[in-house]
Amino acid sequence: MQVCRRIAAQEGLSALSMRTVARACGVALGTLYNYYADKDALLIATVESIWQEIFHTDAGSLTARPFPEQVASLFECVRRGTQRYPGFLGAHSMVIAGARRGEARRAMEACFAHMKAGLLAGLAADPAVNPAAFSDAFTPSDLVDFALDHLLLLLMKGEEDCAPLTELLRRAIR
Repeated sequence: MQVCRRIAAQEGLSALSMRTVARACGVALGTLYNYYADKDALLIATVESIWQEIFHTDAGSLTARPFPEQVASLFECVRRGTQRYPGFLGAHSMVIAGARRGEARRAMEACFAHMKAGLLAGLAADPAVNPAAFSDAFTPSDLVDFALDHLLLLLMKGEEDCAPLTELLRRAIR
């Protein structure tokens, strides 16, 4: 996966092929097929590995801060990751569309579920959150989904910060 991430960072996901990876790893093509049944499996594993690298955060450090700051920290983490992997946010959706959709979607959803769980824990741990900010029609889970969706939208637009989002979140939970 290190080789696959390096190729993706330098040349993009479209540069990944079984032959390219086997050559870069110094192994026979047949050896690589022992680990990945085909290019789709290799791409799915690479996308999952990149998402994990980009989204991997220390949940303990996130929950120690106010919720809007947690979102800002996550934004910055993902922004740095997308700089390391130019074009990744758009390219990963192409992999999901072109590969075995169910398998690719499950891998991506597992990464997002991890992030959502961390943000939900952080929201619950923030003593400044007003419980009256939530209702049956607007739950903490809804707020976290909103925050993640908009965080990714800002990143895809190439925004450098998420100050309007964090200010909206700050006002929504007080």
